[in-house]
Amino acid sequence: MPDVEVRMHNGRPAIFVDGQPDAMPGYSPGSGREFYDHYMPLFYAHRMGVYPIWVDGWGTSAENRWWIGDTVSSTPLFVQPPTVFTLEQQVEHIQQGDPGAYIIVRFYTRPPRSWADLHPDEFTVNEDGERQSTPSLASEAYWEKAAALGAALVRFCQAQPWGDRVIGYNTHYLEEGSHMPVAAGYLFDHSPPMASRYRAFLRARYGTVEQLRAAHQDAGLTFETVSVPRDRLRGPLPKAGSVLYWQDARDNQPLRDYLELTRDLWHARVRHCGRAMEEAASRKVLVLHDALKQVMLGWNNYGFFRYSWSGVSWSPAYPEIMAGSGHMDIANLISTAPGLSGILTPHDYHARGVGGVYEAEGAADSAVLRGKYFWAEMDTRSGTQDIGAARDYREWAAITWRNFATGWTRGFNSYWMYGFFIADWFGDRPVQDTIQRQVEVIRQSLTWPHQTVPGIAMVLDDTSVLETNGSGNYLNEAVMWEWKMGLARCGVPHNIYLLEDLGLDHFPQHRVFYFPNLFRVDDRRLDLLRRKVFRDGNVVVWGPGSGISDGQVIGTASATRLTGFEFELIPANAPRRILISNFEHPVTRNLPEDLVIGGPLAYGPVIMPTDGTELGLAWAKGGHNNIGLAIKEFGRGATGNIAAGAGRGEGDYASVFATAVPLPADLWRNLARYAGAHVYTESNDVFLADRSVVALHSLRSGTKTISLPNACRVTDLINGEPYADRVSQITFGLEAPETRVFLLQG
Repeated sequence: MPDVEVRMHNGRPAIFVDGQPDAMPGYSPGSGREFYDHYMPLFYAHRMGVYPIWVDGWGTSAENRWWIGDTVSSTPLFVQPPTVFTLEQQVEHIQQGDPGAYIIVRFYTRPPRSWADLHPDEFTVNEDGERQSTPSLASEAYWEKAAALGAALVRFCQAQPWGDRVIGYNTHYLEEGSHMPVAAGYLFDHSPPMASRYRAFLRARYGTVEQLRAAHQDAGLTFETVSVPRDRLRGPLPKAGSVLYWQDARDNQPLRDYLELTRDLWHARVRHCGRAMEEAASRKVLVLHDALKQVMLGWNNYGFFRYSWSGVSWSPAYPEIMAGSGHMDIANLISTAPGLSGILTPHDYHARGVGGVYEAEGAADSAVLRGKYFWAEMDTRSGTQDIGAARDYREWAAITWRNFATGWTRGFNSYWMYGFFIADWFGDRPVQDTIQRQVEVIRQSLTWPHQTVPGIAMVLDDTSVLETNGSGNYLNEAVMWEWKMGLARCGVPHNIYLLEDLGLDHFPQHRVFYFPNLFRVDDRRLDLLRRKVFRDGNVVVWGPGSGISDGQVIGTASATRLTGFEFELIPANAPRRILISNFEHPVTRNLPEDLVIGGPLAYGPVIMPTDGTELGLAWAKGGHNNIGLAIKEFGRGATGNIAAGAGRGEGDYASVFATAVPLPADLWRNLARYAGAHVYTESNDVFLADRSVVALHSLRSGTKTISLPNACRVTDLINGEPYADRVSQITFGLEAPETRVFLLQG
């Protein structure tokens, strides 16, 4: 029985088996017998390191061999019919085809029908009084069984003759960590368990009924009669549309209380389930969680996935799914939760096809920074039947090389997934040749030193929804579309962190810091920013609502305290756009004359700077000539502020405020250059880099140039051939669609 653990190796978390690091190229198949017979031999030929495989029936069948009614057992409770290709049969197939490979067991904790029939009141109830198929986060009865199921599966696998080949387990909870009633537009759970927990939470928080009444602005409340809130955004559109996005505490305290309760519940569930698996294991094993998807703040799950086949429209006001699922304050949870070796999530689907970007749904950079293994499920599809599918072999190669290069430059790993609508491409020689080379490079990557280069840091506050009306619309624009459209294409590497990561001693150096949702200002946060951000000639970019709350009141005083700008406030939800008006400043020089930033999304209050150097005009409500984009220097200012002379230290930085998002790639490139970051490429192609690897992905053919920070020996990783020795520039012809990936040494 091997001991398996995660340790740092060459600057990034790696899997160690009995003290030795292993690159673990992986492939996760479908769970049917016909799939194994048809596709698995193709991967057996590559001698994969590990196969993450599903329990019987992909883990979603109506009944579960280890859980029937109120009984959970590590001894199977019934025999599966011949139509089910069981976990044991899958392992047998793998051992015959690739006996040296390891196995990770994947499972959901969805309750079987037999348990659901016994406990109908343990399920979420929406605002329309309808019982949902998702158990409540407040259901102790359900979560006790969910944790017991994970432990039972660990004990079952350990007892099998093949138990020594199982190196870990992967829980997907109910639906990959997300609370799906929120995805359906229902933020609040009105089930009996949640109503009871909400009342207990309020009693513990406020102590006296007088304090409760004052906080909730309701003189008739009691701890016995207070009910779970109702969502103001589900009211008639004219009324819901007038609810300001940013909210005073007195206007949204019930929402804040509810979201903080769900946070406490979710943290408890992660710890409970992880601890149960850890304690059930007789040795060190991996425990990977599909959850904690903070880079997806503002994710409209159903609005994206269901519009094409069930006509679900993108709502003008939908609840923020991460906060609604309890996924707030997760930084410490990642670091301290028992039974959490790492995070495994799919990658974002919105722009996963050719020409798009590869970003894991989970908090990859934060996990890596905190020494946790991160594994991205590379769900790359092919054919013509799905979103973002590769349409030919060239697209498939370009997409997958881009995907792996993203992980190599960010310190995480990726594995192939069986995919949907694959049109038998896995059996085609061009695809298998590509996979063979990628397996070789994955193994080589274990020897490369990973080090984040000073670029752009997007820093997320995953509690920001507490200062709002609960909607996810703004965050979709400011977070999800910013890293797709601007940051990924500006020729300067970027990373996405949590606010708490800044406090780590080993937080890497960056030159630009972007805070899309740092709405709340307090002394502790300001102290952190002064120590780690407001210094060294950095450029700090603020989103439209940065600093708009002091935790109690929405206004300009706290925004001034954070950003250094004075502001005018318009107390309304309004769309906003920025027209570049100053083409002489280095930040806006050479931008297109018709560049307009922003869109039709309405949110507010609107705050606009009234001082600093004007870079752009605000096209916003009110009809004034307001500033929409401004820069202000502090101390000696940014590194690019030549007039201030050389040498930057504490208190030397530039502050940039934008009234609209997302910002385009050309602007990000100029901001990074002004901050003293190295610009690798002037093209707006998807670009990736760390100390050892650079990669460029494009839909536009032509000559491409990558400028390196210093002279290196360069190897083309796709064909394995040397490019040049001791060069500081890589120039190549790209035949789109294509990804080029280079190894830098020396």
